[in-house]
Amino acid sequence: MLIDNLLAALPDIEIKRNWPLAPLCTLHVGGNAEFFVSPSSIESMRKLFIRLLKEGCPVYVLGGGSNVLFPDGLVKGVVISTRNLKNIDWRTNLTADVDAGFLLSKLMKELRERNLAGLEFAAGIPGTIGGALIGNAGAGGRGICELADDVVAIEKDGTIKTWQNNEIDYGYRKCSLSDGKRIIVCARMTFRTIKPKDNEVLENYLLRRGSQPHGLHNAGCTFKNPEGNSAGKLLDECGCKNLSIGDAFVSDVHANFILNRGHASSSDVLELIKICAQRVYDSTGIKLEPEIKIMCPCECV
Repeated sequence: MLIDNLLAALPDIEIKRNWPLAPLCTLHVGGNAEFFVSPSSIESMRKLFIRLLKEGCPVYVLGGGSNVLFPDGLVKGVVISTRNLKNIDWRTNLTADVDAGFLLSKLMKELRERNLAGLEFAAGIPGTIGGALIGNAGAGGRGICELADDVVAIEKDGTIKTWQNNEIDYGYRKCSLSDGKRIIVCARMTFRTIKPKDNEVLENYLLRRGSQPHGLHNAGCTFKNPEGNSAGKLLDECGCKNLSIGDAFVSDVHANFILNRGHASSSDVLELIKICAQRVYDSTGIKLEPEIKIMCPCECV
């Protein structure tokens, strides 16, 4: 009944039923969304989001799917994808408004074409701008949130709010806007003119990415690095390489990557995450925190 009402109230939005989620996530695991929608405008996104929250319907927000894990089976509620919000508007030679669904790799390419720099640390990181902001994606002590002058989000009360950089609390793989109460739809970002040393920095980051596992589906780093330590090193020292559950296994190249041989389930991955975390805790007393986002619905209160 709710979906029928939505279709009547929002005729410009196509709602798909029983939609497979695994192809939309880089780990290629997870069940089907009861309902899936990918609005093509911020206003359509706003109307849909607010209507769903008012009805108490579970809402999941999906960007590029590069570090997320949906459960197996039917995911009750509505999965909203930001992938059709993919515009970029250059306000000045250095500043652009970038939609949440704009691919990070595409932004990197555009910066190079414009002889701009500032995002070298994100070289090789997959996903969308919105997803990157939610997790403050980055490397080498840098994060994408530091480049955002402001971030535009649809709040749970239906308003569209612009968060200034100094209003956002962000740090290593965290951002205060990721509390499940809003959908990030756009960010204004400022870059700088490229310098000769930037090419070397970029190559170093690309070289680092090249040492990570390739060829099989994965969701990037499984765990965040504990302060002053390396999750990959801890996992390796605790004998986690090549551990497997079903078709999910820990890479023998980098122990902080879980790979999918082809038919892994979300349950396989979750169990492997638990086993690896427990091994490290039993051996070192260090509690590893997942970097992979276990998908939960937005808060409806």
